[in-house]
Amino acid sequence: MQLILDIIAQPATHNENRQAALFACYKDGSLLMDGRDGKKPGRFTLTRSDHFPWKTFIDKLLIAWQLADMSDVPPQFRPQKRIPQFILDGMPNESEENQLKILATLRKQGYFPALPERR
Repeated sequence: MQLILDIIAQPATHNENRQAALFACYKDGSLLMDGRDGKKPGRFTLTRSDHFPWKTFIDKLLIAWQLADMSDVPPQFRPQKRIPQFILDGMPNESEENQLKILATLRKQGYFPALPERR
C-alpha cells in the first residue's frame, strides 16, 4: 500500500506542493521525504517546524497495519509486536495531538524501533 501524502507548499519544498512518502523519521523530529511526483529534489527534509500531514499519514498507516502491508511503511513505524485492537479501533477518533501521543507511547512500550539520530 502506497502511503503517498500531499505536502503543502513551504520553504522545505521550494514553495511547491509535493506528493511524497515518508522515508525516515529521526529523533530530532525531522522527516526525510521521498518525492513521488517526479519533481526535484527527489528527497527532501521537513523539520519539526515544517507542516506535515500527520492526521492523513496516521489514517493511511492504520490501514497498512490492518492489511499487514508494510511495503511503504517507514521502518520507524513498522510494528515489532501486535498493536492491541482497541488502539487501532480508537485512534481514528482521536485528535491529531492525541494520535501523536499514542504513537510516542507505543514507541516507548517497544511496539516500534527507537528513532535513529539524523546523520
